[in-house]
Amino acid sequence: SMNHRIDGQIVIHGETIDFTNGRGYMEKDWGQSFPSAYFWMQSNHFSQPGISVKASVANIPWLGGSFIGFIAGVWLHGELIQFTTYNGSKLFKSFANKNKVVLIFENKNYKLEIRAHREISTKLASPISGFMNGRIEESMTSTIDVQLFDKKKHNIMLLDVGRNAGLEVAGDINKIMVKQTKKQLHL
Repeated sequence: SMNHRIDGQIVIHGETIDFTNGRGYMEKDWGQSFPSAYFWMQSNHFSQPGISVKASVANIPWLGGSFIGFIAGVWLHGELIQFTTYNGSKLFKSFANKNKVVLIFENKNYKLEIRAHREISTKLASPISGFMNGRIEESMTSTIDVQLFDKKKHNIMLLDVGRNAGLEVAGDINKIMVKQTKKQLHL
């Protein structure tokens, strides 16, 4: 769920924090372990309400080997625009260093470019073979620059910055780096 309404409150040291009319995001991961390498990011905090962006790229184990899989979505004006391994979309760039993560996806109608700016992260428990013995680092204060381009209408549908973004960069990320070719730059 990419942009649902949340209600409720939490009390911390006597201070009440109210989440009424906030925007939420939930996802479910299946399996017993996280991939050996992945990028994951998400934000609902854009300049206008009703915008949500989620993207992940991972090294997916498959039949004794592995492949680079991805899933990204932009919730915009009540519509979900998807970029996935299984719907014919392409991943043209997947890159990370200590300061940023860059992802470029394309499907038959749209091109999505994301530049996430890495911030301080916190260690969280993660599953390894069904036990929560692993550790991953997640930031909840990153920003993501998003550009969504409509290829048929030749216009930019979304050019915005997501604040308070969740961002994880984990594992041997060299397994999921994809370089954009000169030919792809001119699409």
